[in-house]
Amino acid sequence: MQILSAKQQRDLDRFTIENEPISSVDLMNRAASLCADEIIGELKPGNSVVLLCGTGNNGGDGFVLFRYFKLLPIPVSCYLVPFGQMSEDCRIQYELVKNDVLVWDAETNPESDENTIVIDALLGIGSNKTPLNELKNAIEWTNKTSCTVYSIDMPSGLPADEIPSHQIIVQASKTFTFHAPKLTFFLPETAEYTGDWKVLDIGLLSDPDLEQSSRSWIRENEVKSLIPNRKRFSHKGTYGHGLLIAGSNGKMGACLLSSEAALRSGLGLLTVHTVSQGKFQLHQRIPEAMAHWDSNENELSGENLPDLRSFLAIGIGPGLGQGKGTRLALEKVLDSKLPCVIDADALNVLSENADLLKKLHEHCILTPHPKEFGRLAGSFENSLDRLERAVHFSRKFGCVLVLKDAITAVINPKGEVHFNTTGNPGMAKGGSGDVLTGIILGCLAQKFPPFDAACIAVFHHGSAGDKAKKLKGERAMLPGDLTANLQIE
Repeated sequence: MQILSAKQQRDLDRFTIENEPISSVDLMNRAASLCADEIIGELKPGNSVVLLCGTGNNGGDGFVLFRYFKLLPIPVSCYLVPFGQMSEDCRIQYELVKNDVLVWDAETNPESDENTIVIDALLGIGSNKTPLNELKNAIEWTNKTSCTVYSIDMPSGLPADEIPSHQIIVQASKTFTFHAPKLTFFLPETAEYTGDWKVLDIGLLSDPDLEQSSRSWIRENEVKSLIPNRKRFSHKGTYGHGLLIAGSNGKMGACLLSSEAALRSGLGLLTVHTVSQGKFQLHQRIPEAMAHWDSNENELSGENLPDLRSFLAIGIGPGLGQGKGTRLALEKVLDSKLPCVIDADALNVLSENADLLKKLHEHCILTPHPKEFGRLAGSFENSLDRLERAVHFSRKFGCVLVLKDAITAVINPKGEVHFNTTGNPGMAKGGSGDVLTGIILGCLAQKFPPFDAACIAVFHHGSAGDKAKKLKGERAMLPGDLTANLQIE
């Protein structure tokens, strides 16, 4: 699903009004009725409702909602929070309910408790300015309550396309946004304001010229469309032979986690090149993997790798250390031009060797977390700056980037960015990234194109984490639980 800017959203509204055709007021009624259905469906006995309506079209949505809630046998109050001139459509909706609407001022303090639902229809997508006066007061009151807060289209005060310079923003429990998600739903500095969010299809007409976007949200049905069914008359050779270069003394766990994840992802054959000290651990834990021992016992030498021409894809980095052997092995991997995923210590070696950066190619996938990306591409001011730098990096070096975070961004050399929202804080443990590396390796070995392989892997990595959370809880779950719950279909 594409991520649209505020301007694109407004242009599509206008296009629908002109071509459906439908009046702007009726389109507002349609959107607000869908919000009403969602919110009413979540009401519980004892709930009361407070609506906060601004003077723009988002306020108009709120006044429509007020009409719906007045029909329910629950306490409901509606406040007009005045700022600026009232839009024409908002005024039409206001006139229908104005006798029952209160006007917010500095002394306003609505009665509320933990059973109160506050509906934020103050600003929506319509403003990037710092809220002031009554508007600021209403937002601050909302955030001080213990109420459940539903925002309509956007949490008020939160821009759709940029990181705000202020913090006067509604902290929503849930956001009902129209037609498409917005960029700030995916950025660390701003995503927490939305709470849970849901996209409502308000029936806008599609126009490819107006909906062109380089940014998308990864959805399950889109990922499934990338994965073909396995054929009955197939064999291990059908699904590729991958090579994992990983592990060193004291860090064999990373190697084992990545190895098992690669096998669980569906590749046909896996060879693991690791230090000879890891013989017992690898054979005991991952009997399905073939082993190729490094000439060194404790640290990679990089001298006696297997013949790389025997493999369809390579993963390198988990638990390797940053010695000379890692650099030598990485150079050989890059020179092979094979599809590869570069992670962990291999990324750190890459960031320290400009000559290796020049060897990156279109079949490479890099998986940095924010600090690793900073070492690769330089410091950044915020997550939006980091995203723009990542797009530039991917274009410059022609590789795919998996920019790991709570919401991971997958970026290709065309500048396309796909955001993934599966996963949870229980995955914030050492070893989770090693599992992801294994999954990506497995997908590459099955001949998925690098960008598709990265999107498939990131989505299912997070989905496995969500399954593990249900079984173990966020605190108790382990990276090994991700592999145990991995299901790529």
